[in-house]
Amino acid sequence: PHRLTATYVYDLPIFTHSNGLRRAALGGWSVSGVTTLQSGIPFSIIDSSAGTAFLGAGSAPLVGASLAPGFSISQGYSGGSLHQRLNGYLNPAAFTAAPLLYPSQCQTDSNFCTTGFGNLGRNVYRGPHQQNWDISFLKHFKINERNDLRFTADFFNAWNHTNFAGPAVTDIETYIANPTSSSPFGKIEGAVGNPRLVQFSLRWAF
Repeated sequence: PHRLTATYVYDLPIFTHSNGLRRAALGGWSVSGVTTLQSGIPFSIIDSSAGTAFLGAGSAPLVGASLAPGFSISQGYSGGSLHQRLNGYLNPAAFTAAPLLYPSQCQTDSNFCTTGFGNLGRNVYRGPHQQNWDISFLKHFKINERNDLRFTADFFNAWNHTNFAGPAVTDIETYIANPTSSSPFGKIEGAVGNPRLVQFSLRWAF
């Protein structure tokens, strides 16, 4: 829900009062950039076996799962720092499959083993927050009245910060089928954006 983007340009005051080669080489630099800070991308906890009483088995892969009794939505996240949670961003104990509509009849007749809908809404969880810093250093070399040379060094994702994606698998049925640490449920397995990229350019205006 939150996204902040700031753009800025700053003329560096260093060596502005120097003379000769020092001023020509080291003075007159500017730094500019674009910084973006934002919340993580939303995602849903689903149950691929939910809603079979109404939609048929296998036809509703995006139906929400349910919270386990005694758990809140916030307890669906695991604890600890982000790097400690990459192998378990979510707490699987906080979720359960959608309930059977006729649990007692299901014990004697499999035709009654159909499910309703879970109680979790769409996109109630968010992946890790993201940030990106693009920074440029610029320098103008004034040759004469009609010729200007501009050197630019651009650093995209200047700090080489990794922005992690949300969990790749959020279907609770994958954990129910394999309730061990090897289950892919709730694990972060990828990143978004690019690593640091550096670009140099030289522009001659005449």
